[in-house]
Amino acid sequence: MSGSGRALAAVALAGAAVLAAAGPAGADERPTRTCAPGELTVRIGERPSPSAADRLFVIGFRGNEGVSCLLSGALDYIRFYDTSGRPLDVRFSDKSAVPPFEQVPVNDFREAVVYVAAPKRGGSLPIGGMAFSVPTAPESEMKAAWPAPVAGPLRITGIMSPAS
Repeated sequence: MSGSGRALAAVALAGAAVLAAAGPAGADERPTRTCAPGELTVRIGERPSPSAADRLFVIGFRGNEGVSCLLSGALDYIRFYDTSGRPLDVRFSDKSAVPPFEQVPVNDFREAVVYVAAPKRGGSLPIGGMAFSVPTAPESEMKAAWPAPVAGPLRITGIMSPAS
Protein backbone atom coordinates (compact mmCIF):
# COMPACT_ATOMS: atom_id res chain seq x y z
CA MET A 1 0.00 0.00 0.00
CA SER A 2 1.40 3.42 -0.90
CA GLY A 3 1.99 6.14 1.69
CA SER A 4 -1.10 8.05 0.56
CA GLY A 5 -3.18 4.82 0.71
CA ARG A 6 -2.05 4.17 4.31
CA ALA A 7 -2.86 7.77 5.26
CA LEU A 8 -6.32 7.52 3.70
CA ALA A 9 -6.97 4.22 5.50
CA ALA A 10 -5.85 5.77 8.82
CA VAL A 11 -8.16 8.77 8.28
CA ALA A 12 -11.08 6.43 7.43
CA LEU A 13 -10.46 4.32 10.54
CA ALA A 14 -10.19 7.43 12.74
CA GLY A 15 -13.43 8.79 11.27
CA ALA A 16 -15.20 5.48 11.88
CA ALA A 17 -14.01 5.48 15.51
CA VAL A 18 -15.35 9.03 16.02
CA LEU A 19 -18.74 8.07 14.53
CA ALA A 20 -18.94 4.92 16.66
CA ALA A 21 -18.17 6.90 19.83
CA ALA A 22 -20.81 9.50 18.96
CA GLY A 23 -23.61 6.90 18.87
CA PRO A 24 -26.33 6.40 16.29
CA ALA A 25 -27.21 9.23 13.96
CA GLY A 26 -29.92 11.45 15.39
CA ALA A 27 -29.74 9.88 18.87
CA ASP A 28 -29.78 13.28 20.58
CA GLU A 29 -32.24 14.93 18.20
CA ARG A 30 -35.68 15.76 19.62
CA PRO A 31 -38.53 14.37 17.51
CA THR A 32 -40.95 16.89 16.04
CA ARG A 33 -43.92 14.69 15.14
CA THR A 34 -46.54 13.14 17.38
CA CYS A 35 -46.81 9.39 17.80
CA ALA A 36 -49.16 7.61 15.41
CA PRO A 37 -51.29 4.51 16.04
CA GLY A 38 -49.25 1.33 16.20
CA GLU A 39 -45.94 3.08 16.95
CA LEU A 40 -46.01 2.53 20.72
CA THR A 41 -45.52 -0.32 23.14
CA VAL A 42 -47.22 -0.06 26.55
CA ARG A 43 -46.57 -1.85 29.84
CA ILE A 44 -48.02 -1.42 33.32
CA GLY A 45 -46.14 -2.18 36.52
CA GLU A 46 -46.28 -1.45 40.23
CA ARG A 47 -43.53 0.55 41.93
CA PRO A 48 -42.90 1.58 45.53
CA SER A 49 -45.05 4.59 46.37
CA PRO A 50 -43.64 7.72 47.99
CA SER A 51 -46.89 7.84 50.01
CA ALA A 52 -47.51 5.29 52.79
CA ALA A 53 -51.26 5.54 52.11
CA ASP A 54 -51.07 4.64 48.39
CA ARG A 55 -49.98 2.01 45.93
CA LEU A 56 -48.30 3.36 42.79
CA PHE A 57 -48.73 1.98 39.30
CA VAL A 58 -46.80 3.17 36.25
CA ILE A 59 -48.05 3.00 32.68
CA GLY A 60 -44.95 3.21 30.47
CA PHE A 61 -44.85 4.05 26.76
CA ARG A 62 -41.92 3.41 24.42
CA GLY A 63 -41.62 3.84 20.70
CA ASN A 64 -41.36 0.63 18.70
CA GLU A 65 -37.92 -0.15 17.30
CA GLY A 66 -36.74 2.74 15.12
CA VAL A 67 -39.62 5.03 16.12
CA SER A 68 -38.98 8.46 17.62
CA CYS A 69 -42.02 10.64 18.31
CA LEU A 70 -43.74 12.89 20.88
CA LEU A 71 -46.49 12.10 23.39
CA SER A 72 -48.48 14.70 25.28
CA GLY A 73 -51.80 15.06 27.08
CA ALA A 74 -53.96 12.71 29.11
CA LEU A 75 -55.25 9.21 28.46
CA ASP A 76 -58.81 9.09 27.17
CA TYR A 77 -61.58 6.49 26.88
CA ILE A 78 -60.16 4.63 29.89
CA ARG A 79 -61.77 1.27 30.61
CA PHE A 80 -60.87 -1.46 33.08
CA TYR A 81 -61.62 -5.18 32.87
CA ASP A 82 -61.58 -7.96 35.43
CA THR A 83 -59.42 -11.04 35.04
CA SER A 84 -62.17 -12.68 32.93
CA GLY A 85 -62.40 -9.70 30.56
CA ARG A 86 -65.68 -8.29 31.91
CA PRO A 87 -65.91 -4.48 32.23
CA LEU A 88 -65.40 -2.97 35.70
CA ASP A 89 -66.75 0.31 37.00
CA VAL A 90 -63.55 1.92 38.30
CA ARG A 91 -63.86 5.43 39.70
CA PHE A 92 -61.31 8.25 39.64
CA SER A 93 -61.19 10.62 42.62
CA ASP A 94 -59.82 13.38 40.44
CA LYS A 95 -57.82 13.75 37.32
CA SER A 96 -54.63 15.57 38.01
CA ALA A 97 -54.04 15.46 34.26
CA VAL A 98 -54.72 19.11 33.48
CA PRO A 99 -53.10 21.42 30.91
CA PRO A 100 -50.53 22.60 30.17
CA PHE A 101 -49.11 19.23 29.18
CA GLU A 102 -45.46 18.34 28.74
CA GLN A 103 -44.34 17.05 25.33
CA VAL A 104 -42.37 13.88 26.04
CA PRO A 105 -40.08 12.36 23.41
CA VAL A 106 -40.22 8.56 23.21
CA ASN A 107 -38.22 5.99 21.31
CA ASP A 108 -37.11 2.42 21.94
CA PHE A 109 -34.79 3.64 24.75
CA ARG A 110 -36.69 6.59 26.24
CA GLU A 111 -40.18 6.31 27.71
CA ALA A 112 -43.08 8.49 28.75
CA VAL A 113 -45.18 7.53 31.77
CA VAL A 114 -48.58 7.98 33.41
CA TYR A 115 -48.77 7.45 37.17
CA VAL A 116 -51.84 5.91 38.80
CA ALA A 117 -52.23 6.03 42.59
CA ALA A 118 -54.61 3.70 44.43
CA PRO A 119 -55.41 3.76 48.15
CA LYS A 120 -53.93 0.86 50.15
CA ARG A 121 -57.02 0.68 52.35
CA GLY A 122 -60.54 -0.28 51.37
CA GLY A 123 -62.05 -2.84 49.03
CA SER A 124 -60.29 -4.48 46.18
CA LEU A 125 -61.18 -4.35 42.50
CA PRO A 126 -60.04 -7.46 40.59
CA ILE A 127 -58.54 -5.50 37.69
CA GLY A 128 -56.93 -7.73 35.09
CA GLY A 129 -56.53 -5.28 32.22
CA MET A 130 -56.89 -1.73 31.02
CA ALA A 131 -57.80 -0.17 27.66
CA PHE A 132 -57.44 3.49 26.64
CA SER A 133 -56.47 5.81 23.83
CA VAL A 134 -53.58 8.25 23.74
CA PRO A 135 -54.24 11.88 22.75
CA THR A 136 -51.99 11.79 19.69
CA ALA A 137 -53.93 8.82 18.28
CA PRO A 138 -57.47 9.02 19.72
CA GLU A 139 -58.85 6.59 17.13
CA SER A 140 -56.58 3.79 18.33
CA GLU A 141 -57.11 1.66 21.40
CA MET A 142 -54.22 0.40 23.49
CA LYS A 143 -54.56 -2.50 25.92
CA ALA A 144 -52.31 -3.74 28.69
CA ALA A 145 -52.46 -6.24 31.53
CA TRP A 146 -52.94 -4.73 34.99
CA PRO A 147 -50.57 -6.24 37.58
CA ALA A 148 -52.74 -6.48 40.73
CA PRO A 149 -56.16 -5.85 42.28
CA VAL A 150 -56.59 -2.34 43.71
CA ALA A 151 -58.88 -0.28 45.90
CA GLY A 152 -60.51 2.79 44.42
CA PRO A 153 -60.95 5.57 43.66
CA LEU A 154 -57.83 6.00 41.52
CA ARG A 155 -55.85 9.17 40.83
CA ILE A 156 -54.17 9.53 37.43
CA THR A 157 -51.64 11.94 35.96
CA GLY A 158 -51.12 13.15 32.42
CA ILE A 159 -48.36 11.83 30.20
CA MET A 160 -44.98 12.95 31.55
CA SER A 161 -41.30 12.19 31.74
CA PRO A 162 -40.47 9.53 34.34
CA ALA A 163 -39.70 10.81 37.84
CA SER A 164 -36.17 9.97 38.85
